[in-house]
Amino acid sequence: MDSSDLNEASVRTATEAWIDAFNRSDRAAICALYEPQAILWGTTAAELITTPPGIAAYFDAVFALRPVPRMALLEVLPRVFGEVAVSTGRYTLALSPPPQAREVPARFSFTWRRTAGAWRIVDHHSSAMPAPLNALAVLAAAS
Repeated sequence: MDSSDLNEASVRTATEAWIDAFNRSDRAAICALYEPQAILWGTTAAELITTPPGIAAYFDAVFALRPVPRMALLEVLPRVFGEVAVSTGRYTLALSPPPQAREVPARFSFTWRRTAGAWRIVDHHSSAMPAPLNALAVLAAAS
């Protein structure tokens, strides 16, 4: 394995490939980025998904939505730890086209493992961004 492929730029590229596959509604391409033992805690998943057929079914359901959702990557912070890497960031999920655009700010974490010369997802968590917590108001209400 070429050590130049074990860098933050290669993890960023893998993350961007995931976003691109999502935006093309390409289930085969997106599922190919997951290891067989990968776990997915999807943005709209009610349960943890732990099998390749479950991951495929999750994306089938997402890509069946009308209009089909699209993502815009806002920020990604890749970190490499040998043959394991993590990319964490933010994106906007567009659920309807302009002019009625409905966008959901969200966050994600991918844990990648280098296998057979390619980065593959072993753990994926994505969720809608929560509203900021006003800690002083929460403390005041609790007292």
